[in-house]
Parts: sequence; C-alpha cells; structure tokens
Amino acid sequence: MTQNKVHIGLAIQEKLQELKLSKTEFGRRIGIPQQNVNRILEKDTIDTGKLVTISRALNFNFFELYTNVDHQEQHPTRNYPSTASETFDNIVPSERARLLQLLIEEKDERIAELKERIEELKSCASTEPLSARQPES
Repeated sequence: MTQNKVHIGLAIQEKLQELKLSKTEFGRRIGIPQQNVNRILEKDTIDTGKLVTISRALNFNFFELYTNVDHQEQHPTRNYPSTASETFDNIVPSERARLLQLLIEEKDERIAELKERIEELKSCASTEPLSARQPES
C-alpha cells in the first residue's frame, strides 16, 4: 500500500481559505490560541486526535486525504510541498498577493481587537475607585 504525501497543515489552510474562516475563528472552534494555529498550519503531520477535532470543526474529513484513493488524481494541480516557505515560493504572484492580503486582514482584525481591549482596560482603570488603586512608587 502506498501512502499519499500530504502536508496536512497546508490542506487545513486550504480548507480555511475555502470557508473564508479566519485563523482566530478556527482557533476558537478547536480550542487553541491563534498563535498555535500557525504551528498547526506549518506542520506536515498531526496527531490523529487533533485531526478529528479539526475535521469536526471544519465539517471536512481530512483523513480521506490519506486513503488509498490517488489524491493527485482528485486534485491534479495540488502538490503539497514539505514546508510553508517552499509553498509560498511556488505560488503564482496573483495568489501570493491574495494570500498576503488575507494575512494583512487577519493582522488588522487582531490589531483592532487589541485596541478595543486596551480601551476596555483604560475604561476599567478610570472607573476604579482611587482607594482600590495601588500607590505608584
């Protein structure tokens, strides 16, 4: 039995793009911080328990990518590289620009979330009674 070469992180990333799902939302669905999502997307292998969780969260059976069916026959233009940087180098410029735009949008979302959180914290600090504040040294 021949095993198909699958870079599971790239396959997951492809599915996220297809679903137009942000890394933040994906992380929320599988119960991990967004920083750890990036680690998953860079890996070419994954723990089966984690893949079950991801498959359920994205409503897609990623295990099918590993079956006897010739994956290249199903997706002739897909050739999963071994590293994320190799993938990025092989992407046509228009696709690279689209991926970079998605990355920028995700970063902008994160910046907006952090700015909102800062404002919330400032608001809490300004409404906190003076007696509850610790003296500055």
